Amino acid sequence: MSVKLRLKRMGRSNAAFYRLNAIDSRSPRDGRVIEELGHYDPRNKDQSKQFVAKLERCQYWLSVGAVPSETVSSLLKKSGIEHKSLRLPRPGKPKAAPAAPAAEGAAAPAAPAAAPAAPADETKEPQKKEEAAPAT
Repeated sequence: MSVKLRLKRMGRSNAAFYRLNAIDSRSPRDGRVIEELGHYDPRNKDQSKQFVAKLERCQYWLSVGAVPSETVSSLLKKSGIEHKSLRLPRPGKPKAAPAAPAAEGAAAPAAPAAAPAAPADETKEPQKKEEAAPAT
């Protein structure tokens, strides 16, 4: 059984809060949990009450091989837990996904996509003038 540390969404619409849980990786997001480890309320103004967790139990689950989600990793890192399985983006190293649209964006100015739009408008205007000329 593979265990993950992830957030379970709770609360009403537009007022969500999350519970930090140890969950079997095959279960759904809001499914059955193994152990509840804390909670995260992003709407709470007080930073000390925004993320509350049982850090010693989180450390235990990480030590036995539980894999945290990216959000849980960042929350645990901010709380002071250091572990090799915390998945955090490296500063200064761009992600691969944003690099692909940037490559397409470099080729986009050379593409004639904007050029055909202008002649199409010019061709419509002379047709209107021709229609207007016989009427006069």
